[in-house]
Amino acid sequence: MKTVLLFRAMLILLILGLTVSIGFSQTEPTVGTSGPLTAFRACAFLGWDIKIRNDSDVPYTAIFAINRWADLRIVPPHRTVNAGYVLGSEIPSFHFAPNGSGPVALAASRH
Repeated sequence: MKTVLLFRAMLILLILGLTVSIGFSQTEPTVGTSGPLTAFRACAFLGWDIKIRNDSDVPYTAIFAINRWADLRIVPPHRTVNAGYVLGSEIPSFHFAPNGSGPVALAASRH
């Protein structure tokens, strides 16, 4: 009798463990694009992380707003930067500035 109960308890824990790990394997949804920049949302502790990925060969300036708070980040080539963190369970809004993102201009050297 004890063996059957232990086997059932182990089976239930195993099933719950597999369903929890499957639930965390979600893909990160894209929330915006601007040229070679792609913004996506990732689950974080008690909220959401917004990340921006640059798929080009040059650094880009990203001008964006998360929940109507504007910000600017320089995104290195072929890298991902953290754009922000939003506390809470509601899905945050994200928008790139129209015509606001572009390659970073290199400063002219002074002689």
